[in-house]
Amino acid sequence: MKLQKIGRSLLLPIAIFPIAAILTGIGTSLEQIDISAVHFLAIILKTTGKVVLTYMPMTFAVGVAYGLSKDQSGFSGLCGLVTFLIITNLLSVETIQSYGVGESFPIASFEEIDNQFIGILSGVLSSSLYNYFQSKKFTVFNRYITVLGGILLVACITSAVLFFIWPWIYELLISFGSFISGLGPIGAGIYAFFNRLLIPIGMHHPLNSVFWFDVIGINDIGNFWDSQGIYGVTGMYQAGFFPIMMFGLPAVAIAMLKTAYPQNKEKVKSFLLSAAFASFFTGVTEPLEFAFMFIAPPLYALHALLTGICVFLAAQFQWIAGFSFSAGFVDYVLSFNMPYSKTPIMLFVLGIIVFFVYYFTFTYVIKKYNMHTLGRELSEDTQTLSSSLSEEEARNIAEVLIEGCGGIENINYTDCCITRLRFRLHNTDLFTFDNIKKTGAMEYLRLGDEIQIVYGPQASYIMEMIERIKEE
Repeated sequence: MKLQKIGRSLLLPIAIFPIAAILTGIGTSLEQIDISAVHFLAIILKTTGKVVLTYMPMTFAVGVAYGLSKDQSGFSGLCGLVTFLIITNLLSVETIQSYGVGESFPIASFEEIDNQFIGILSGVLSSSLYNYFQSKKFTVFNRYITVLGGILLVACITSAVLFFIWPWIYELLISFGSFISGLGPIGAGIYAFFNRLLIPIGMHHPLNSVFWFDVIGINDIGNFWDSQGIYGVTGMYQAGFFPIMMFGLPAVAIAMLKTAYPQNKEKVKSFLLSAAFASFFTGVTEPLEFAFMFIAPPLYALHALLTGICVFLAAQFQWIAGFSFSAGFVDYVLSFNMPYSKTPIMLFVLGIIVFFVYYFTFTYVIKKYNMHTLGRELSEDTQTLSSSLSEEEARNIAEVLIEGCGGIENINYTDCCITRLRFRLHNTDLFTFDNIKKTGAMEYLRLGDEIQIVYGPQASYIMEMIERIKEE
């Protein structure tokens, strides 16, 4: 359940990335027009979009820390930012060089340390520390000072651990990449599978460097744009990503929208459609991928597998195109007439097939296994509470909930998302749903010592009332 909480907390920061990606794509397209005013506009749009995308890990740190804090505290978000800045600065290449490490130390492993994984890790660590001290009896000022002191200590310890672990993982991935590079199209498919699979922990960068850049002599991106290498082979570590990013992931968005419960479709529609367009147009996939990789990990594993198959097929049949930014429509058009492009139109044809494979597969899996993707927080055949609750109604519901959970003494932890209340109980045998259901609850789910109760969009207001009663 911790992964699902992280996934939900990421929904706030990723909301801005589809727009940023679209701005970047439009700016890149307009740069090709040789008119000074248009070129000026292109720079503004491209720079604006790239700034947001560049600092994605930092926004993850803030968003996760804020979302995982018990009271959605802005101070917890600040702690996430501070944790991220400490870790990334202690482990920056410049700082590590000042440590006096030897020449044999793989300092290159820390060139991409400010990645999404470090952002998420910073948010998790800082929110956990914040939540721990939030329950202690401190004055507000003393609590803030204690939390910040704890953040400094935790960030330093985490940096020390990563200092020893990160290079080992980096070297392992470089060796793995060097091995599969000799397997031809099969190796390309294996690479693509792990490229997606490693994104959640931010270790796809070293693997990418083996194939895309000049680490072991492949330099797939550079050679493609310089028209060097072997025609039909150079570009095979890029080409198969076009069908995935232009067609596969947009199909995922449509599948999630299709399977969203009717009362939630409008809530998630704008984000899913803008994220789908961003993936198609620019190849920026993080908004969509981070929207389900933690909420529904099996779906993300399926996505990684399908990506590997697609890249293998493109490499096997030598359908080649390349990208300088990402595998979206903009780069597809720019690379279409490059000398080392080979039957790139077939990537578009493959993309159409990939679209239907993704759409029907994801739709089936989401429904079959009741995946809680965006918009599936409520049961399809239930009615929500009225759009607004009076304070008295909310208090009455809160009191019934507390009683149904065995009393305040039996409640260890409370939390909520958009539509669900979550109670971690000391003794789940004391939980009864009969009276709770009469207050408008739609269903409940028991997961170990945690009880999830679905109420609909009033969940956060009811939780606020529960917190007030607990403090009385």
